[in-house]
Amino acid sequence: MHDAPGTFARPRGTHPPTGDPREGAEAPGRYAVLGLGNLIQGDEALGGQVVARLLEGPELLAVLPFPDAVELIDGGTVGLGLIPYLVGLDGFVIVDIVNADAAPGTLVDLNAAAVLAHEQVMGVHDLGAEELLGALLFMGALPRRVRVVGIQPAAITLGTELSPEVAAAVPGLIAAVMGYLAAWQAEDGATAGG
Repeated sequence: MHDAPGTFARPRGTHPPTGDPREGAEAPGRYAVLGLGNLIQGDEALGGQVVARLLEGPELLAVLPFPDAVELIDGGTVGLGLIPYLVGLDGFVIVDIVNADAAPGTLVDLNAAAVLAHEQVMGVHDLGAEELLGALLFMGALPRRVRVVGIQPAAITLGTELSPEVAAAVPGLIAAVMGYLAAWQAEDGATAGG
């Protein structure tokens, strides 16, 4: 299967390292981190920049029981075109800016139901994320676990850099994403094992 434009699967073979006790163990499921946003609109680039960091820093995924079971997808502003990459997942995290009327740089963590119920406004491509989740729900293909982990933006202006407030919050966002993935993998591993 070929990657769609703007979609990147994490290179295989980088995890687990040789001699790792997980080597040879079969992953209990499929998971993804989906970054959304426009790379040339300041804080709106959050999703793509987080996916890029994860691609460039495989050690960030090394905390997971099964790092190779996580697909990294830079979805840009594609919307419904991402459905084929999300069907059949056991869980995924959407990373995006979220307008929660909070201080810039505030971490915002939502479940899929909150997004589908319009409880928070996401980036300028809000309809894309909401339509994507709604289409998966309609198809009966919405994974049982979906989180939207984002940051309250400070500036959505032409440019490729995150604002200082958002940039400072990215490590906490990555830790939250890894926390969900690790918990899901551990839960699925326990279920599969016994």
